[in-house]
Amino acid sequence: MVSIKPLGNTGIETTNLGVGGHLGLLNDSDDPARRQDEGIRTVQRAVERGVRYFDTSPMYGAGEAEKHLGAGLATLDAEVRAGLTVSTKVGTHPDRRHHYGADDVRWCYDNSREILGPIDIVFVHDPQSDADMDVIMGPGGALEVLEGLRADGEISAIGLGNRNHRWQRQIIDSGRADIILPSYDYHPIRQSMAPLLDYAAAAGVTVVNGSPYQAGLLAGIDLDALPRRQDDVDVERARQIYAWCAERGVEVGAMAVQFSMRQPLIGATLVGPRTVAELEDNIRHATAEIGDDTWAAFEVFLRDLQPAPATGGEVL
Repeated sequence: MVSIKPLGNTGIETTNLGVGGHLGLLNDSDDPARRQDEGIRTVQRAVERGVRYFDTSPMYGAGEAEKHLGAGLATLDAEVRAGLTVSTKVGTHPDRRHHYGADDVRWCYDNSREILGPIDIVFVHDPQSDADMDVIMGPGGALEVLEGLRADGEISAIGLGNRNHRWQRQIIDSGRADIILPSYDYHPIRQSMAPLLDYAAAAGVTVVNGSPYQAGLLAGIDLDALPRRQDDVDVERARQIYAWCAERGVEVGAMAVQFSMRQPLIGATLVGPRTVAELEDNIRHATAEIGDDTWAAFEVFLRDLQPAPATGGEVL
């Protein structure tokens, strides 16, 4: 169920389900006005359905998704807007991609602040190398800037948004992060993020989980129509999960989203609707009634599921 709870030790209270990703980025339209309108309507409907956490990045849609979120937030009543939690990212703006020095990070934050209004959480986004991490964590790097913003009360929490578990552990070990956003590694197909969840919890660092559907594989799509290789391990495991759910009359999307939401070491789970219709699917998945017996049987099924899961961010 969607509920409001403390987001770990960040001092933030928000919903355990968040909306992020590609708001309004329609595959069937190149009309900017139509795309923005759909993004705005999706934000408004999410708030109506009780969602209080929104995540974005200037990287998504070359900045378009962040602008759609900002436009949607601007339509809300001031009191409602004040009750929302907003996170964005620095370091991957399309005009300054993978630039993690102080000037670039401050420029990126200021740009996002102008678009979104008040920001609660900022993640350093998608470093590509150990050298990037050295800049992020070194003097005059991204963390130094974000720590200053946090100390000034501009933002409440900072961390790293990246799939690489080794870099997530590095930032946890630094003692400078409040929160991390790994992705693609905690869902029914693969739970390789479990050790990282334990590691973060032991350090008092909150985890937000991205992509509970594993890039859409468990969202209720036609697996036979996928453009990817049909012998892909993720696809084969997904195919068996679909069959298990069909036999029991439960939506695979509901099992996927709630699999993440049920994990007590995950502070919030991010879904990525582009449209109002996709948002309604997300909410239905998050709120569907699934009995304890079904969850117990699902855990047994996943333990024996073959082939073995592919590796993920733990080996990057």
